[in-house]
Amino acid sequence: MLLLILIPAFMWAGGSGQSGSGSTQTLSIWSWGADLEKTQREEAVKVFQKAHPELKIDHVVLPTADSVWDQKSAAAYAAGNAGDVMQMSPDYYGLMTKNFEDLNPYVKKDNIDLNAVITDGMIKDYYRPSGKLEAMPLLANCFVYIYNKDLFDKVGVPYPTDNWSWTDLANMAPKFVSGTGVNHVYFLVDHWVNPNFATICMGGVPYSDDFKSVLLNSPEVAAGLDLFGQLVKIGALPDSVTSRTLPKEQLFVSGRAAVFPAGGFEIATIAEQIGTNFKWDAVLPPKDPAGKNTNITYATGYAMNVAAKNKDAAWQFLKEVSFLNDDMARQTMKVGMPANKKIATTEYGKIQYGPMTNSMYVKGLATSRLNLWGGALASAGTQWTQMWEAVTIQGMSAKDAQDKYFPLVQKAFSELNIQ
Repeated sequence: MLLLILIPAFMWAGGSGQSGSGSTQTLSIWSWGADLEKTQREEAVKVFQKAHPELKIDHVVLPTADSVWDQKSAAAYAAGNAGDVMQMSPDYYGLMTKNFEDLNPYVKKDNIDLNAVITDGMIKDYYRPSGKLEAMPLLANCFVYIYNKDLFDKVGVPYPTDNWSWTDLANMAPKFVSGTGVNHVYFLVDHWVNPNFATICMGGVPYSDDFKSVLLNSPEVAAGLDLFGQLVKIGALPDSVTSRTLPKEQLFVSGRAAVFPAGGFEIATIAEQIGTNFKWDAVLPPKDPAGKNTNITYATGYAMNVAAKNKDAAWQFLKEVSFLNDDMARQTMKVGMPANKKIATTEYGKIQYGPMTNSMYVKGLATSRLNLWGGALASAGTQWTQMWEAVTIQGMSAKDAQDKYFPLVQKAFSELNIQ
């Protein structure tokens, strides 16, 4: 039985964060964002403020560009004046977890079944290997593969389905390659998410769940690298050097690429650009050899500062922004799939772009894996990129690239401080 506890104002009276009996309490919230994201964060907090007039909300929204967020938040944590609530990303992989309150006791006290209220596939990324729940999810984005039906009809290849595999993709790709120079037609665009898919597409795993072992030297990872290397070799995928003059959106919208891995954050723009240029549709990303649809998640959430002055109000905000306040979720879904399962599976899932609805993203998230090289893993990810480029740009075999770069990845990984 699910019990959601709303903490009334009188229960906060006399708690931390209050300067005196009967005085207004302050809740400080730090968010990041620019443009539409900034507006969404501000509007969501306004919804919370309207529901809680007994609180004074101090809300700061900082940009992430030029490391502004990283620098200012780190300085605030060190100085002891960070917000009660701080935005975070689970793909920091524990980099900041010492600053975050463990939310497990709060969830247990309120008897909340998170799987019942959080969008499927989203909550798992907020647990550390130790079991600590370091934050609550706000939103996530994953991918679908949109395809040009006119190009498929032209070459006589049946449309892909949600049951297609990476082997199916590799087998159909050569049939789409034609022309040269500005008339060259590719199968797949050079999207920045491709290296992540290459890691997992043939059953590979980048590292162990406890982060103690790097696994990028496996035959499965080699098979994924070789698959993408072959796509480049036959002209079915432009390499990253060629792509500097062939933006992926332009390539697809102009009908010079058959398939585009479209994130939930870009589908609206792509659909608008396609317009009536050609008929298109979307499927889930291909399945790995175990029969599981692969996908990559990019996510963000909010944590409670371990040094928060008003933890009761902070917990109330975390619940409402994540799953309890539908109006806050409606603001969130303007920039991504909300953690609020009810809103994600109904209102967000029904948003339509051309022939597809966002329900595909909701379905795709259930089998998705968090961005492999975020936050604390970035330096090791740089070495993985060297391995990827050795195969897709230099034409090296995956085995040779592993022999050359795996020791560097392993060294970088051993120097990380994963908690």
